[in-house]
Amino acid sequence: MIFRTYLDKCNTIIKDSKINTGINPVSELLYGRNTSRLLVHFDEKKIRKLVDDGWCPDMSKMRHILKMTNANSLDFTQLHDCTTSSVDSSLKRRASSFDLLFFLVPRTWDKGKGFDYSKAILNEDFYDTKQKDRSRLVSTDGCNWFQARNGMPWDEDGVYSNVKLSLEYDNFSSEGGSEIIIARQRFDVGNENIEVDITDTVNKFITGEIKNYGIGICFTPQLERLGEDKNSTLSHVENYVGFFTENTNLFYEPFLETRYDDTILDDRSNFVLSKVNRLYLYSNIGGKPTDLDVLPTCSIKNDYEETVMENLEVKRQFRGVYYVELSMDYSTTEENIMFYDVWSNIVYNGQNLPDVELDFVTKPVHNWFNIDQTIHDEPEYTPLVSGINSNEKIFRKGEIRKIKVTAQPTYTQNTGVLVDSMYYRVYVLDGEREITVIPFEKVNMAYNENFFYLNFDMLLPQKYYIDVRFKYNGESRTFKDVLHFTVVSSFNNRFA
Repeated sequence: MIFRTYLDKCNTIIKDSKINTGINPVSELLYGRNTSRLLVHFDEKKIRKLVDDGWCPDMSKMRHILKMTNANSLDFTQLHDCTTSSVDSSLKRRASSFDLLFFLVPRTWDKGKGFDYSKAILNEDFYDTKQKDRSRLVSTDGCNWFQARNGMPWDEDGVYSNVKLSLEYDNFSSEGGSEIIIARQRFDVGNENIEVDITDTVNKFITGEIKNYGIGICFTPQLERLGEDKNSTLSHVENYVGFFTENTNLFYEPFLETRYDDTILDDRSNFVLSKVNRLYLYSNIGGKPTDLDVLPTCSIKNDYEETVMENLEVKRQFRGVYYVELSMDYSTTEENIMFYDVWSNIVYNGQNLPDVELDFVTKPVHNWFNIDQTIHDEPEYTPLVSGINSNEKIFRKGEIRKIKVTAQPTYTQNTGVLVDSMYYRVYVLDGEREITVIPFEKVNMAYNENFFYLNFDMLLPQKYYIDVRFKYNGESRTFKDVLHFTVVSSFNNRFA
């Protein structure tokens, strides 16, 4: 499963300047003639709720990736162009061959209401000539190089001094690590997007081990110091890389991507001997997946009510979903024999509920182990998707859908079959270019259906497309645009 937490504030602070740029749609990180740093923040409580609600119960299976789109990556032909600086009248050029550092912000800061770096000829047309206050888009309120909030200075200008970051950068490269620098990303050409793994830090935000005041982004201290060397040619030129902030009106709003790797693979309909199989118990109260008070217990019985396995380890996968793993040896167990998995200790709201008895049938070894001189072909499938109507318009606020994917054998009248190597992808179109929103993720396989959940809160208003991929017999086949739908906004939504 994949979840998105959109950034709730960004601000670019410029060295030795009181200017605030909290509502600018693009952040420019600078080194050379001018220096700047970017501060970002997201609400970790939204991710903590995923853990508390049981959607992501095992934090060791979570990964958190900070993603920001490079504003310079849209036109590769302009990488060598020099333009006029947004800060002063100097030249600026696109930076390349550099590292960006990601550090913890030590205190609460305000986004502010500034837009422009300065009032100059570059933005003259943006100012209403009838207004007497021609610099109203230039603001010093809120966070800037000297202060985190009005009247509340940073302990060191720029959040941390260059000296402090240099020492911590040395620590970051050592075995002990740094207390404030949490990650580093290499940029080769300079038009790459930010995609940095900050899993350990976000998990500490969730547990409360570290207070979440946000994350800062900057060039390495060595590059920042180049502007201070007046003998350096780089001190006369501004090098920059730009990223879209949460204020952009484009699709490229920055976010924290949380990936939870734990797909349901229920072997009840195809329990193969001598293979490790999973048997699932689904707890649905009032039609909704709901956790039991305690872990249930599970034992295996045969047709004669004899217990053949007991005290199996029961694991909770996520909310309302429990499973056991077991294997039966083909040399001691017959094929096509029915067994019963009995789930006991079913407790909900303090009440003991009756045992649940489910069944499965043992399947022959060759259903899984095809080891001979013959290549066994599987049928070709055509995917059928339900849970969303084609061209449906969906309000994103609080909407979560269970999407079923049926694998229909091609050229037959057979009903759909379960497939354990099925994947889905969600994307949008920018002209003819496909922009991936959810990369190919494995589809859950339950006892009688393949499905995945789609959380529309993480989808910005846009038209979306779904691809489905099957992998079998050494082949991979992708079916394009099996379904498309549109996410629309509402007046109660911040994107309205």
